[in-house]
Amino acid sequence: MMLKHFLTNWTLAIFTLVIFTAGHPLSAQDDFDFSGGLIPQFAGSNFAAKTSEPATWSVSYELGESSTEGQLRIKVELAKGWHIYSTTQPAGGPLPTKISIASPESVKATASFKPDRQPTESLSTEFKGVTVEEYEKTVTWTAPLSLPADFGGPITIEVDALACTSDGSCLPIKETLEALPTENTSPTVNVKTFREPGYVVEWSATITPAVVPPGGTATLAITATPDEHYHVYPSAVDDTRLSTNFAITEKSGLKVGKPTTNAAVISTITVPSLPPVEFHPGKVTWSLPIEVPQTAAEGKHALSGLIAYQACDDKSCLMPQGLRLDAELLVSTSAGGGDSNSASVEIASAKSRDAMDAAAQTNWVDQVSVAGSTRQADPDSDASPSIAKPTVSQAFTPTPTAPVSFPIVLLMAFAGGVILNVMPCVLPVVGLKVMSFVKQAGEDRGRVLRLNYVYVLGIMSVFALLAALAVGISFSWGEQFTYFPVRLGLALLLFALALSYLGVWEIPVPGMASGKASQELQSREGYLGAFSKGVFTTILATPCSGPLLGYILGLTFALAPWQTVVVIMSVGVGMSLPYIVIGAKPQLVAWLPKPGPWMETLKQFLAFLFLGTVAFFFAGFRDDQRVPVFVTLIGVWFGCWLIGLVPNWESINKRLTAWVAGIAAAAGIGWAAFNMLGPGELKWEPYSEVRLAQLQSEGRTVMLDFTAGWCVNCKVNSRVAIDTAKTRELVEELNVVPMLADWTDQNEEIKAKLTELQSRSIPLLAIYPGATPGEPILLRDLVSQSDVLAALEKAGPSTGTSTGGTKGVTPVSRSITSESLEPALR
Repeated sequence: MMLKHFLTNWTLAIFTLVIFTAGHPLSAQDDFDFSGGLIPQFAGSNFAAKTSEPATWSVSYELGESSTEGQLRIKVELAKGWHIYSTTQPAGGPLPTKISIASPESVKATASFKPDRQPTESLSTEFKGVTVEEYEKTVTWTAPLSLPADFGGPITIEVDALACTSDGSCLPIKETLEALPTENTSPTVNVKTFREPGYVVEWSATITPAVVPPGGTATLAITATPDEHYHVYPSAVDDTRLSTNFAITEKSGLKVGKPTTNAAVISTITVPSLPPVEFHPGKVTWSLPIEVPQTAAEGKHALSGLIAYQACDDKSCLMPQGLRLDAELLVSTSAGGGDSNSASVEIASAKSRDAMDAAAQTNWVDQVSVAGSTRQADPDSDASPSIAKPTVSQAFTPTPTAPVSFPIVLLMAFAGGVILNVMPCVLPVVGLKVMSFVKQAGEDRGRVLRLNYVYVLGIMSVFALLAALAVGISFSWGEQFTYFPVRLGLALLLFALALSYLGVWEIPVPGMASGKASQELQSREGYLGAFSKGVFTTILATPCSGPLLGYILGLTFALAPWQTVVVIMSVGVGMSLPYIVIGAKPQLVAWLPKPGPWMETLKQFLAFLFLGTVAFFFAGFRDDQRVPVFVTLIGVWFGCWLIGLVPNWESINKRLTAWVAGIAAAAGIGWAAFNMLGPGELKWEPYSEVRLAQLQSEGRTVMLDFTAGWCVNCKVNSRVAIDTAKTRELVEELNVVPMLADWTDQNEEIKAKLTELQSRSIPLLAIYPGATPGEPILLRDLVSQSDVLAALEKAGPSTGTSTGGTKGVTPVSRSITSESLEPALR
């Protein structure tokens, strides 16, 4: 039996080798390397040619102010199509990048290696849901060093990594590198980058020099890097449209000039006879000169500003965005005239509307003379003597588009409006209008005419409002749906209408009574009802119009105000056309089928169209909003059910009581849903042991909340004690990092952490003080707001920063004693 097993295995091995060599003839140059595993790498093969030099490494180190401190820098540049994995790649996935100091033994890294940017994260299917963290193009890791006194020799670095391509081909990398000292003329500046989640522009900013004497000058450099195929607009210091709008809101006595750049500008004509549209085709850096008055006091001077920007490609534009800049310029008489140290600038998200308002209302541009360039930042000039006005780049050719004449734009807008009547968002309400047409059959023609024109008036009033907003405050088509209350209100209204059409409750009408005359009166559509349906139909049209009218309405960015109004109103006329025709020719109503049982079937069918529209809105809510929205919909259902228990023929008092009870129940359930299930106050980081260790090595105080979707007490703790406004205020004051360990699904890392903390159940709140991370403060089971606040106060503030290691920080202890786990507050 053993002989048979042995022969079978050898037969398979030989067969595999024959097949492999048949597809890959070997030569004398083939180099077998089994060091990476059982699969050989063929240096002379096509595979080797494909994977030649996937990564280029460079290392160096700088000495700090003390001769026993330094900083090690390791940079890798990846060939096109290749990527490597982070040093914090979670277990169970691809091999993480490992960096270690091989020699001399006297040189140590005092903290973990940190990248200059966050890795790209994706959820892997090959590794059973493990999050994959990878880098493309280039990444630089740095780590603080502990060195012998007066050390200046080479440092040997070993790198163990895995380089892969998008098609799954991988190549192990083992590198031994030698780092030599470089002259450290200035502290390393960790330039922080910012990108709005889901957006296509990355921002960074620096101030150079970071220290300026009174009477000196500096430069605030702001860089926008759009993704491939996207562009941003040139700068403006007011609220000019089709611009990147700058506003410096706080200068602390400093003078700041207008932004200038030498980046290329593309100029295109979208509509004949209109001014061309200009934009920067790629990365652009704006320079704002800063002048420090001779009378400026020594110390830190705050600078703050807002920027409104928008990214577009050759065919469409994304939603306008805003960002906020905060920086400090140190004024000191000891600053050297040639010092070129830079200071990083904090960048955060802001509202585009706030930035535009600040740019319109703030006259912030000063006349600034920059030493060495005699540059004047005159708000009324188009360019400065030192930086010529950029010209059209000949190296960049946008996708050619034929100019569209204004009459053609109007015709397209009109046709688009007609088509809107059959869009999924609009069709249910159009169905209501069709039913009213049927009821109108047989009425006097004058009334039919008036009702249709009032309906058209409702449609056109909404388009007139949108045109006024577009011209007056640059309110884009569909922008109302960027407001959560608008989306929520329409979703709830449509859901209530669907329930009415399914018979859960009845829509009230004026003069609700049981008499025959009253019933006939109720069946007649009034002017207010016709107008309201016209308004409602148009509001529902806007979210469905993106694919249809996006291009047409996008052209309004380059139009004069009156032309913008005409285009938007043309869409309204197109949408109103069927009702204008029926109003002019009321006899067309006679072609419609007569009232009958089919109308009830149509009514119920329309209910499902309403529900489909509700699903459309529901898909647009954020993940943290969907659960409370869903519960609110159930609340509306319950409220409508209460109203439906009392039929329309009951007395007004009974119906009024039912309505009050139904509305109160729906509102109460909705309020409870958003207060108990909606997003909280804190911005949580997902838990990982590597990240926790990194924060602790930096001296950061960490609040680690163990929770789960199935843990009711966890949710109660979060709402009443942990994720509250009072906790957020103290967390910000103490510079605490909130970290969330979500145990909803099985997670071995979280289970191991609970075991380490001698806990088998949740809720559990662990607070790691920045100064003594080996002595966590534990709060178990249900806790109060005062318990959490007291525990945070006891833990104290972070003792370090997020940019590097901190002296004097107690090392993280992995042998936590039972005494240290005793809750500090019970």
